[in-house]
Amino acid sequence: MRGGLSGVLLGLATILHGATAQGQAADLRVRIEAGPGVPISGALVAVLDGQRVVAEGLSSTRGIIALSAPPGTYRVRVRRIGFRPFVSGAVTVPSLNELPLRVETEHVVLEALVVSEAAKCGPITGDAQTLSTVWDEVSKALRSSQLTIRDLSGLGIMRSYRREIGEHGELVSDQSRLAPITNARPFGAVDPRSLSRLGYVRGNPVAGWEYFGPDEAVLLSDDFAATHCFRVVRNANQRSGQIGVAFDPVPRRKISDIKGILWVDEKTAALRDVGFTYVNAGMLTEFEPGGFTKFRQVPSGGWIVNEWQLRMPKIAMRDGPGNFVSQIGYVENGGIIVAAETATEAAKPADSTRKH
Repeated sequence: MRGGLSGVLLGLATILHGATAQGQAADLRVRIEAGPGVPISGALVAVLDGQRVVAEGLSSTRGIIALSAPPGTYRVRVRRIGFRPFVSGAVTVPSLNELPLRVETEHVVLEALVVSEAAKCGPITGDAQTLSTVWDEVSKALRSSQLTIRDLSGLGIMRSYRREIGEHGELVSDQSRLAPITNARPFGAVDPRSLSRLGYVRGNPVAGWEYFGPDEAVLLSDDFAATHCFRVVRNANQRSGQIGVAFDPVPRRKISDIKGILWVDEKTAALRDVGFTYVNAGMLTEFEPGGFTKFRQVPSGGWIVNEWQLRMPKIAMRDGPGNFVSQIGYVENGGIIVAAETATEAAKPADSTRKH
């Protein structure tokens, strides 16, 4: 059985979509503040040509972002979690002077939202008001996670693991690997279009299965939107103080897929996690395989995937009348960013295995 968020850990650097590193030459340098001497960090700042995003990046801890765009007239959009978007007046690029923006927009109030909308299939638009409001907050964190890169070197180390659990809950094996976090995203998934076309679970009982979970790029992709239906949910017993966006495959979709819920804090609008299960996965489906992804805010105000896990059943053919399939345990593949003070452990052997 092969697995992991993408079957492997991907060390792919994030491309900042037109944003240039602070201190380098840029066509437009923007400083955003909530008030005099109050910088806004971790905000999504974009150069807009009409509705089209020409360049986008995250503001620094000093509220500064440098962006590149072809010569022309644009507007600057600022999006931050928990607040309505801000759009500036016309801005000429290139500009020799720093553009100061005072960003004062209303808070987004999620606690008062009434959950009554039916599911909407396909891209989420403003006509589904409650769904659109919650999804906007989700998408800000997901997009920020795509762009976050500068703070990763201070987060310590990444631990990936593979645990095998037996039929009666006993630990069969526990393998882990430690690796320093430098300037690469610690976890990532595969191309969204591949998941849409080929599915999230691939294989068979003989050759084994390969399975995939969603990361930020997948959840924000047009392919994911086109193949899923969305609705707003609450769970007062298990998720008090949170509101969620549930997703399911579109009706009549037969390829292996996922359904789940993205949970947001009602007071802060911060993205907490996404939990999901696999569907349309043949004999695996009845054992409810699935996983989760948790998110974390880094010092700059951006967001990253902090922890993830996929849990898949081990199955076997039982002898008897008609032969039947049963679960004989499960395998957990996952990863987590651990505290910086434990980084010295990375100097130990890269792989350790325990068996019982």
